[in-house]
Amino acid sequence: MKVNSTAPSFPDEEIRTRMQDWKEAFESKDVDSIMAFYAPEGFAAFDLMPPFQFEGGEMWRKNWVDFYQAFDGPIKLELADLHVYAQADLAIARCAVRMAGTMFGRHMDSWVRTTNCFQRFGGEWLMIHDHVSWPIDFATGKALMDLTPVGAGR
Repeated sequence: MKVNSTAPSFPDEEIRTRMQDWKEAFESKDVDSIMAFYAPEGFAAFDLMPPFQFEGGEMWRKNWVDFYQAFDGPIKLELADLHVYAQADLAIARCAVRMAGTMFGRHMDSWVRTTNCFQRFGGEWLMIHDHVSWPIDFATGKALMDLTPVGAGR
């Protein structure tokens, strides 16, 4: 998906539009649609599930296939507190993302922290890095999946 190049635009507005488009692709559970947001080369991710680091391409595609297969029915996302830092051909977006749906037969509703780095390739903003995480309790080593960001509803 390309940002409409006929209207005047600023990089931060383009990234905000990309993030909304990414949310819609995510909720569609269409692997090809979601993969269209990532740079085909040089992409890396730190995601919630193993391995420690993904290195683009087929590895990242397989992650999406496995992820979507874990869900029964729709997945709903909510983006909150989106901050965009963008210049010319490089941008960073960070926000809280609420993900709700039925995963492995159980209802889940959890906020995660997300940072996405974008680079403009031929006029199109593509992610070159995707980082998603939960805070952890160091005493137990467990992810704190029930926290809610300040100002966000449950």
